Amino acid sequence: MGKPGDQDRDALIAEASLWLARLDAGRASEQDLDAWREADPRRAAAFAEVATAWSRLDALREAEDEATPRPSRRAWLTGGGAALAAGLAGAAYLGRDVLLRDRVTTGVGERRTLALPDGSSVELNTDTEVFWRFDRKRRRLWLSRGEAALMIAHDQLRPFELFTSQGLARLAAGQFNARLRPAGLDLIVLAGQAAVETASGAARAQVVGPADARQALEVTPHGVAVVATPEDEVQSVQAWRRGEIVFEGQPLSVAVEEYNRYLTRKLVIADDKAGSLRLGGRFLTGDPDSFLDALRMTFGVRIVEDGPSRILLKSR
Repeated sequence: MGKPGDQDRDALIAEASLWLARLDAGRASEQDLDAWREADPRRAAAFAEVATAWSRLDALREAEDEATPRPSRRAWLTGGGAALAAGLAGAAYLGRDVLLRDRVTTGVGERRTLALPDGSSVELNTDTEVFWRFDRKRRRLWLSRGEAALMIAHDQLRPFELFTSQGLARLAAGQFNARLRPAGLDLIVLAGQAAVETASGAARAQVVGPADARQALEVTPHGVAVVATPEDEVQSVQAWRRGEIVFEGQPLSVAVEEYNRYLTRKLVIADDKAGSLRLGGRFLTGDPDSFLDALRMTFGVRIVEDGPSRILLKSR
């Protein structure tokens, strides 16, 4: 028998599926949907998961042969689609109305700064996508992939809401860093206050003064946790905004995974001995050659060209 929390979540997913089906059928308005979502923060997270599954279903349908019979989206939503939606929470909220909103993306290795209408700003790291929509009542931004540093301006009348597939974050005026990972979301509070609400839990973190320890909200499928943010992680956030990447004793396997976020030609560790090397230093994300030179000269790593898509790193 499933846990009560799991049963509650399944019920929310099923209800969100019905709302999306009603919206598609024209039997509900966006105002009706907003009222339903705003009555319970967990509903917004559940609807995000269902909308993600819908968008993925559309992509699959377009890729299929037109001659292949397929069920309609409405039948999928009101039938067995809710169970599938619950398992597709790895992508961000991309409901069809989001596609009508302003959108900015960065390519691999690219950074970009976005100025928002309220005076807030968003810096997009490599391979990142955001949507946003501001109106008279609220400010909303969707992070669908990647990483973004947010500088939120004060607005007494309109809250700032950050949506991801992991849940909803309400941000007060301040500075934050949001990064989507395969296992969830890391939201670092550098200054200000953030409250995260998901279908499986909620938490709040606050940093008032410059001497206060930074905090992070870690969101996983199991819930939300508030953890202290080490200074080296804070420095890493500041570094990427300057186009740098900092390593402080991490194994080469971890360093390569991080550096590959910025590379179209990926680094591949060829043996365990090379992967266990620990390194430190500050490198430019747009200059992988300097990183490879440091590996070669300081650590004796062999750099082997292996076609147009990857470079092998081997121990000697």
